[in-house]
This record gives sequence, C-alpha cells and structure tokens, in this order.
Amino acid sequence: NGAYCLTGSYGDGPNKSAKACYTIFTDPAYFGPFKKKDAVISSDPDENVDWNQDDRTDIQQLMLQQLQDCQVPLENTEAILSQASRFFEAGVYFHNPISLGGWTREVSKKGSGHFVTLCGDAAHAMPPFLGQGANQAIQDAYCLAQKIRDYNNNIININNNENAEGEVDFGKLLKDYEKTRWFPTTSITAKSAILGYLEAATGPFAKFRDLFFFIMDKVGVAKKIYVGAAVPKV
Repeated sequence: NGAYCLTGSYGDGPNKSAKACYTIFTDPAYFGPFKKKDAVISSDPDENVDWNQDDRTDIQQLMLQQLQDCQVPLENTEAILSQASRFFEAGVYFHNPISLGGWTREVSKKGSGHFVTLCGDAAHAMPPFLGQGANQAIQDAYCLAQKIRDYNNNIININNNENAEGEVDFGKLLKDYEKTRWFPTTSITAKSAILGYLEAATGPFAKFRDLFFFIMDKVGVAKKIYVGAAVPKV
C-alpha cells in the first residue's frame, strides 16, 4: 500500500556475493508529479545520486519504517537491510518530453551548418519502471549514426562527382532523426510514469492497481507493453 521492495544477489569478486535491497515508494509531499500546496520539504532527493554516500544510516531506518507503514512483508528484506553497510537515496522525477524547440539547435550563425543535437537522457530522461533508459539511448545513437553516415556518404559522392542532386541538408537529417525517435521515447516515458504511480499506489488506487495488473496480464497487454518498448524503432 504505497511501496514495494526488490531484493537481489550479485557477484562481488571471486567466490563472493553481495545482496541488495531496493525500496520504491511515493513521496507523500507529491500528488503524481505535482508538489502538494501545503507540503513542507527540506530537500528533494537527488536523481543523480552520489554513490560514495555510504554513511547514510538514516536511510536504513527510513526504508524499514516505510516498509512497515506500507505493510510490505519483511521476511525477505529485513535481514538484508539490518546487515547492509552502504545506503543510497535517489529521487525519480517526471521530465516533460514535450519541447517546442526540439532536440536540435544550430550553433554559430544561421546557415553555418554547425549543429548540436541531444540523445539519451539528455533528450528524454524517463522513469526507470520499464527498464528502457539505456535501451532507448542506444537506439538514439544508432539512428543518429545512420543520419551522420548518410550525410558523409552524400559528401563523398559529391566529391566523386557521383551525386547530381547536390548536398543534403544536415539540419534536416537531424530533424529526421528526432522525428523517428521522439514518438517512441515519449510513449515509453508516459507509460513508465503511469506504471510507476500504479506500482506505488495507495488506498483505493492500490486495489485498482492489483485488479488492473491481473487483467492486463491475462489479456496479454502487459507483455505487449514490455516487449513493445524493447523492440527497436530506428
């Protein structure tokens, strides 16, 4: 009711292993992506966490209290939390994927042919609940590399007198890259945000979540969303 917990065991050198516990919960100071009007917040957790902050023992108590308050079973988590030696707190925030200016800018004077464009998290930082951040960044890089290759091949053909159509507009190629990648990344961002709020829902929304996930699994929609997000769209 308002939180869930993941545990895992990982390799930690030859014949050694380490266990980790992750607690995901909604911030009571927010309603969805919006900060509540009467909320008092001392500081928001950083989403770019400092992985050297291994002395945050206050996080240990926060996690235990959060799990107890949300009635999450502790049999698989309490032992890991009580014996943990490093603690981290990371914020997850919704970044609006809609930008009137787009991902590409021409630098220097107009018509200079010098451009800067964004890809990966710089273009579309997304919540982690579909596990698609790195996947989409790789697809961005692949698609962008295709456009750069097309431009370079065009210049080579011109130099070899093999292209009668003239030089391709590099800015247009970058806009084509953005058009190709904007919709799939925006769609995944929206789905991931909705999924995150559903997974950590509270009160009556929690009961709706359980029924919703059950039905979506039975009719195959859940699989379609996860697999559909992972299929390259470049």
